[in-house]
Amino acid sequence: MASHLDWSRESVKFRAMYKKIYMYSSILTFVVGQPLLFFNLKLGTTVFLGILAPIIMSYVNITVITKLSKEQSNEMTFRFNIAQFFFKTIFLCLITFIGVKVIELNFKIFVPTLCFTWFVFHLIEGFYTNDLIKKSIDK
Repeated sequence: MASHLDWSRESVKFRAMYKKIYMYSSILTFVVGQPLLFFNLKLGTTVFLGILAPIIMSYVNITVITKLSKEQSNEMTFRFNIAQFFFKTIFLCLITFIGVKVIELNFKIFVPTLCFTWFVFHLIEGFYTNDLIKKSIDK
């Protein structure tokens, strides 16, 4: 199949910028969360489950979006965006349940942390997908 994406130097830089956001966020979360696990298990678990898990889920989504945009049409990318909203909602509910009921984290800290991280990376995914589709349409 013909590639729908522009693989020019500018386009590759654009995708690398978004992926660097994920890489730096993940590394920072790990560096902060790892020592917290030793000093305060609940707070360290809050950092890993409330911040790192949504970052990884979001990164998987942009990887799939990139693959779909490259191999399929923009319509398939839009369909995946609709489907991923439901997947991410189920993921958010499941992580909230695990954190609050199973691990018994402080919901006053855990839930806002989880929701804020999810929201920020959801916006980043939206900007990434929007730029990706615009670049493939302009081509």
